[in-house]
Amino acid sequence: MEEAEGLESGSAGADAAGASGVDPIAVALALNGASREKADAFLDEQRALAANQSALIADQRHHLHEQFKHLTEQFKQLRLGTWEKRLGVLLRIATAFTGLAIAAGLAFLIWDASQSNGLLIEPFSVPSDLAARGLTGQVVAAQVLDRVAVMQAQTVSQRAQASYANSWNHEDIKLDIPETGVSLTELDNFLRVKLGHDTHVTGEIVRTPTGLSLTARAGADATPSVTGTEAEMDALVQRLAESIYKLTQPYRYAVYLNGHGRAGEAMEILKALALGRTVAERPWGYNGWAVASQDSQGPMVALGLMRKAILVGPDNYLPQNNIADVEAELSLPEQTIADARKALQILSGPGHGRISAEALAIAPDVTQAFIDMASGAYHDAAQKSSDAIASGVKTTGASARLALAETGEHDLEAARAAMVEPFGSELVPGLNALAGIVANMTIAREAQDWTGMASVADTIAPLAQKYPGLRLFALTMTAPLLAYADAQLDRKTEAEAVIGATPADCYNCLITRARIAELEGQHVRADYWFARAIDGQKSIPFGYSYWGQALLDRGQPDAAIKKFTVANQKGPHFADPLEGWGEALMAKNQSHLALAKFAEAEKYAPNWGRLHLKWGEALVYASKKDEARAQFSRAAQLDLVAADRAELARMNHG
Repeated sequence: MEEAEGLESGSAGADAAGASGVDPIAVALALNGASREKADAFLDEQRALAANQSALIADQRHHLHEQFKHLTEQFKQLRLGTWEKRLGVLLRIATAFTGLAIAAGLAFLIWDASQSNGLLIEPFSVPSDLAARGLTGQVVAAQVLDRVAVMQAQTVSQRAQASYANSWNHEDIKLDIPETGVSLTELDNFLRVKLGHDTHVTGEIVRTPTGLSLTARAGADATPSVTGTEAEMDALVQRLAESIYKLTQPYRYAVYLNGHGRAGEAMEILKALALGRTVAERPWGYNGWAVASQDSQGPMVALGLMRKAILVGPDNYLPQNNIADVEAELSLPEQTIADARKALQILSGPGHGRISAEALAIAPDVTQAFIDMASGAYHDAAQKSSDAIASGVKTTGASARLALAETGEHDLEAARAAMVEPFGSELVPGLNALAGIVANMTIAREAQDWTGMASVADTIAPLAQKYPGLRLFALTMTAPLLAYADAQLDRKTEAEAVIGATPADCYNCLITRARIAELEGQHVRADYWFARAIDGQKSIPFGYSYWGQALLDRGQPDAAIKKFTVANQKGPHFADPLEGWGEALMAKNQSHLALAKFAEAEKYAPNWGRLHLKWGEALVYASKKDEARAQFSRAAQLDLVAADRAELARMNHG
């Protein structure tokens, strides 16, 4: 233990000596046998050497410290240079982006200016006394602008804006007030003048011996002067605004006139467009002329003009769709389907029929509804017509078409509701009114309200007198309904006279001839007319279905089933032949087989009271009493004619 402590003490002493800069081993060797003087001299020499070494070390430390400070400064300079370079790169990138943004903005201004096609109304020149009283040129221009904008907003057209020679809408009608100084607005105006296609309207008011004369100019063209007294200023401004609208937007102005009971004026403008030199306007002129002519000149003239519109504009949807519409009203279902399919093809083409985006959203449904109606798919047609009306885009006779589709699927409650607010009546007032009469008569026929049908028909004659073009339309649209009501009311002579005046190619008219003959017990004659109807329209299901019903009423269920089978093949979504087929199977004591027919018919006429009544009867005979009660309960909630309601009462108490 003590030896260990001694060793430790010796080590500590050696360390202490070494710390003073004197080598203890050297000291021990030097002192061994040396005199004190020599030893002291040697020690002094060693101390001096140690001091020199310490000074050298301190100097080296100082130099190292200075070098470290220098390296630190260099490192700072390097870091600062790096950040300066980075900032320089970022600045160059920001400058490049700014340049690109300015270039893009300028490019957009140039492109937008080149596409501009608005109506710019400049301040009018007015007499100084009028200006002094507040009627300045800017005020007059603003009044004219307001009137033009109102007319534009009231113009209902499905035509695409880009198809107009001047394609401005109410948002593009602006006052053109010069500005001073250099600004973005001034640059935009400059570019529009150089690159755009804006129509600039100028005008003046001058005093005359009798009052005032107002004139406007659009480019090189001038409106006729409007004259009157100062007290008539409002009316003068309105007339001038109409002249400007006519000069700059003749097609839209014609549509505006036609929708405001001025069809004669509209037709003259549309004729001029159809026969004019502006190729892009000719199909629109013919189509508008055709639509306006229906009330005054009838369907054959209208069809001829619509076909001319297709010849000069084969990619134009509206005249092609209008052809299908007129053919439907003339009861030519196969032709209706063929032309409606052509209209759908045009819609799917690159130009989408040249109609507006709003119209394009509903056009396929409107056209498909023609096809559905002509093939008996009334439930499908009702859904498409309802969707079209809900869109808010106006189409002539929309409510009447919806009511007819809902009557076809035997949903009288919905059909009556559809006729509460007629839609689109301002476009062709006479034809639209006739379509409403047809819808109401058809609803009455479904309800077997024969007297009601005849009373509704009393409104046809005065309407046709006011609109002579409706006479042929009335023969195909209302005459079959009126003749059948007369036959039901046992007015045979009147019925034969009315139906005898109808066209020989009118499909519904031929079927009605057969049904009237059937009511009179003339079965051979009825079969003749059924065959005539089918021969002219072989792919249409209605003739087969009505013939099948007649055979069933004669007590020939097997023959009836054959007709119903063909009708179902021609119109697989037509509920009537399926329901008739089910009744024929019941007549053969095969009620269990009838259930499938009734279930299928319900897909296409879910609210048909008679269907649910007969379905319930079949379930009774099939010993399914609970299910039968459910069908009877459903039938009781729906429209039933008197005979069917009496039968339902018997079944519920049976």
